[in-house]
Amino acid sequence: MKQRTSAKIQLVAYVDQIFPELASFFKNNLHINTAQELLLQYPSPSEIKNLHLTKLTTLLSKASRGKYSKEQAKQLKQIAKESVGLDDPVLSMQIQMTINQIRLFTDQLHQVENQSEEILKEMNSIILSVPGISSNAATAILGIVGDFKQFSSAKKLVAFAGLDPKVYESGNFKARSTRMSKRGNSLLRYHLVYTAHNLVLNNQTFKEYYDKKRDEGKSHYNALGHVANKVIRVLYKIMTENIPFNLS
Repeated sequence: MKQRTSAKIQLVAYVDQIFPELASFFKNNLHINTAQELLLQYPSPSEIKNLHLTKLTTLLSKASRGKYSKEQAKQLKQIAKESVGLDDPVLSMQIQMTINQIRLFTDQLHQVENQSEEILKEMNSIILSVPGISSNAATAILGIVGDFKQFSSAKKLVAFAGLDPKVYESGNFKARSTRMSKRGNSLLRYHLVYTAHNLVLNNQTFKEYYDKKRDEGKSHYNALGHVANKVIRVLYKIMTENIPFNLS
């Protein structure tokens, strides 16, 4: 996923050099299928401006499933004619290669996700009883934690995830807010916070806990950190005792 993100950033940089006006035409989203299909076949403004209008219209309409019309194809040709970008064949090649890389990474991600879902189904893990936990999050949590029973307490698992709060004290003063310690496994922490967000949306108990932290003056992400702390404790209980999630 990081490699795909890097490739997407690089694609935008290349297009900004060869056809800087194109991003605005696609509402600053060069990663939609229509933009990629266009750039894969005609990566430079000189190619687009010389393209027959009917052919360009067909390409845009087919790639966008009818969202782009002949009028928009005319508009694009005019933008290409007036472009101030570099007409560089090397940049054109780099754009095409980068789009192919992005699509390869996307296909590989889908393969991993599909295989993960199959493994989860075979495992029939009790973790899937938690509403709001995605297949990706469940896979990551199970893969990183392994056997939950290897942790003698929920507190130790919380520390492993780096979700134990650090409270700064000085004499009789106690900090008004807390923050996550940032120790532990960052990937596990990411998926727990992501799951916490979904639980806040799908479960009244977690929503009330989140609201309570917000009322105490915590920021959105700080409050989610506290919810994630609660999530990992709940996961520890259901996984070590093999009981389905049932928190009303």
